[in-house]
Amino acid sequence: MNTRLTKDADKLLCILYKDYLIKVKNGLSKSKSSYFGDSNEITTKYLPNCHPEDVAKTCWELHSSGYLTCSSGDDLANHVTFTPNGIAYMENRFKNNLKEVIDCISKFIP
Repeated sequence: MNTRLTKDADKLLCILYKDYLIKVKNGLSKSKSSYFGDSNEITTKYLPNCHPEDVAKTCWELHSSGYLTCSSGDDLANHVTFTPNGIAYMENRFKNNLKEVIDCISKFIP
């Protein structure tokens, strides 16, 4: 698995992991918590200042790295979901600490 990510991919991975942790904390199953919809939904919900095509490309980068699964169609990344490897990578990176994830995300904001 490729662990060298672009800054955009690292940012998106952290944002999605933050949402995953919040969903789990609020009682949603891990399976449902790891689902994020399509790249347009991700753009609208998490990255409204980004171009949808760029978000789709970033989802595909994370898919190629083994952190997300996506299916193709309509020039989108559809059915975006964390892989077990993606969750394990983030668990080891942040030791399940939501505060650490939030601190990391804040570094991406200019």
